[in-house]
Amino acid sequence: MAHTAKDRTQLWKRLFINRDYGLLFLGRLVSQIGDGIHYFALTWLVLDLTGSGTALGSLLMVSTLPGILLAPFAGVIVDTFSRKIIIVGADIIRGLLTLALAVIYHSGLLTMPILYVATVLLSLCGVVFGPAISATIPNLVKKEELVQANARDSFSMSATGILGPIVGAVILGATGYFGVFAINGICFILSGISEMFIRFPKQEKHGLAAVQVRDEAEPPSLARQFIVDFKQGFAYIWGNVGLRTMIIFALALNFMANPLFSVVFPYFAKEILQMEASHYGFTQSSFPAGLMLGTFLVGALTQRISKHQLLSWGIVGQGILVLLMSIIAFPVVHQYLSPMAILASIAVPTLFLGILNVQVNVPLNVALQESVPDNYRGRVFGLLSSLGQMLVPISMALFGILVDVIPTAYFLITCGIGTVVLGIAMGMSSSIPTLYEQPEVEFGFQVEKTHESASS
Repeated sequence: MAHTAKDRTQLWKRLFINRDYGLLFLGRLVSQIGDGIHYFALTWLVLDLTGSGTALGSLLMVSTLPGILLAPFAGVIVDTFSRKIIIVGADIIRGLLTLALAVIYHSGLLTMPILYVATVLLSLCGVVFGPAISATIPNLVKKEELVQANARDSFSMSATGILGPIVGAVILGATGYFGVFAINGICFILSGISEMFIRFPKQEKHGLAAVQVRDEAEPPSLARQFIVDFKQGFAYIWGNVGLRTMIIFALALNFMANPLFSVVFPYFAKEILQMEASHYGFTQSSFPAGLMLGTFLVGALTQRISKHQLLSWGIVGQGILVLLMSIIAFPVVHQYLSPMAILASIAVPTLFLGILNVQVNVPLNVALQESVPDNYRGRVFGLLSSLGQMLVPISMALFGILVDVIPTAYFLITCGIGTVVLGIAMGMSSSIPTLYEQPEVEFGFQVEKTHESASS
């Protein structure tokens, strides 16, 4: 019996690293599946209520506004208040809101204004939930386990990207909108309850803010301290050359990658290759499948090559794959290919794009988690998230215009070359490797960092 219990403990550690990270991982997994189910059902519900693409587009736009406007300020909240309360509270509130939607829908009173309000409130919870999770992970695992933790996070996101719409469609078909909202709300609440049992390490206090409170005759107002904390976060990023360089490169990569997948590839598949909807759907599923495969490779690769090299090579590899896909865009090539050959020529590179995406994102997150002190981590992740989301509508609009003007083959060649150049430049950077090699530094003072092992 003791042997069996020991085996179960070892299995848990292999799957979830330790007890507390396992609870956080499972809670986030449920939350992500819940988000996927919710937004799938929401899309169909809006179309059922209005039959309007404009109404759907405006609702989805409203859902992004809290992230664009409030994410950098959310980082201050994450660094100031208990992350356990934020994580648990966000899931409980999302659960109660979704259950309220179920009741309102069942009563026949659900309207578009109510959906707008609920969508904004749910997005607000997500704005603080994401940075709080990212800032907490380094406190729950050892430094050498960060790659494993981030790989599991990547696996969770890719799995939920596949499962969310599928589960949402099954539940919607079996129970209708009431069942979707009710089941989803219960899942969010159960996630929040499980997160209550996580042993969160004590957070570090803000260095300069704490000094001000001690030195001044009267403590600063909440609004003033909030502004001071926000400025400190921005100053920390700007004063750290390696961190600043990494974030600039990450934003540039995001600027190209988001519209490439959301605008260029759908246009390429439908208008240029004349793919069937079912074939295009298969190519779309190959990317998250690649993400899942990539999570099994990243741990082994980081043991053999440096994280900086893996990050650079992963970006270069993605650029080369886009260049290979550009060959299919030339009429002299694709007009002589069968539909199945076209499907394979898109699905296979997309699968490898997913694999390489993990090799880029995991080293990038590890660099931020290893180098940023605990009391700045929320603001760094919040600001990065906000800047990334602000660039999305700009890049989408720009690429949407350009893809109508520039032949797709040449557009893909340009994007591929740009990505390769970006990856080579990151590989040649002398400041980015310092994020992996040096201890955390806070305004010129070395910060001693400890990782509490929370093994069960």
